[in-house]
Amino acid sequence: MNLIKAFIENHSWVKDILFAAGILVLTWVAGRLIPFLEKSVNGRWFSRTSSDVDDRIFRLITSTLRKVVWVVGLWLMTVFLADYLPEKVFAGIFYVVLVFLIANLLNRILTIFLNWYGIRWSSRIQKGALHDEFGPLFRRLISLVVYTIALVMVMHYFNQSVSSIIVSLGVGSLAVALAAKDTLANMIAGFMIMTDRPFRIGDRILLQSGEKGDVHDIGMRSTRILTFENTLIVVPNHQIVNEKVTNLSYPDPQIRVKIDVGVAYGTDLEKAKALLIDICSRHPEVLEDPPPAAFFVHFGESSLDLMIVCRVPEWGMQWRVGEELRMEIKKVFEKEGIQIPFPQRTVHLPPAGER
Repeated sequence: MNLIKAFIENHSWVKDILFAAGILVLTWVAGRLIPFLEKSVNGRWFSRTSSDVDDRIFRLITSTLRKVVWVVGLWLMTVFLADYLPEKVFAGIFYVVLVFLIANLLNRILTIFLNWYGIRWSSRIQKGALHDEFGPLFRRLISLVVYTIALVMVMHYFNQSVSSIIVSLGVGSLAVALAAKDTLANMIAGFMIMTDRPFRIGDRILLQSGEKGDVHDIGMRSTRILTFENTLIVVPNHQIVNEKVTNLSYPDPQIRVKIDVGVAYGTDLEKAKALLIDICSRHPEVLEDPPPAAFFVHFGESSLDLMIVCRVPEWGMQWRVGEELRMEIKKVFEKEGIQIPFPQRTVHLPPAGER
């Protein structure tokens, strides 16, 4: 035993190797203990919560912690073996690995929060459109920012000039922004549409240009509107944000059915109005509240003009119910002897001798 002790004292490299080996063993033990710690803490705290976000983040932290323990352990080994290894080289390598391990952990945690919050928020609006369209973009931006900061830290560690890179990034960002200003304007407008929600997918809208249709899709660059002719209108988002848009489906999906009908002069208007109200009231898809109402609107050139107004539960019924009511009005008026006149002109010609 004394011989071994004397040998170790006379040969310092043996002592350094033993210390390095001890650190390696301790590192291995610490790495093996972390999974047991993970199971204990996760079972006691995080498994009781309704969300799996905390479980996923804790698993990420413990997984990264195992790698960090090994990196720190190997670095401590190089410290004890500094006389035999290029310490600065290994210290730089371990620093780079450690920085990017932490950057990767931070990026993945932020991505988990972004996905969770995006799904939770977009479930209330646009049926997930916000998360589907902008989620990948935000994830890339987060990754870009996190890894850029990590790269700047690494360069600063190696005494490299960081200011020139930051200036280059600023100039490059400005050039990209100027080159893609229309695309960026559309993306910002698309984000505003999805958050402000002036209309939703499936809503029927009327554009300032007079075009009408149903919102088919809201993307990052454009909004797509399906017309009655089954054609698709693609409108840039920044254009649709800056013009007046009439939403025919919101806030109340009920929509009015308005029918104009003319009756001949001399017709009993009270009877005609009562018939119109009765026709609408008997239709199964016309709402009782508000009740149908008939109005005498003005004296026409060839007719007394009436208007019947009622409501249906949604815009998809408007045209069909209106057509069915017109057919029934014609049938009932013919049965009741109420004439629906058409424009007529009487031309008086002077006698042949007076021309």
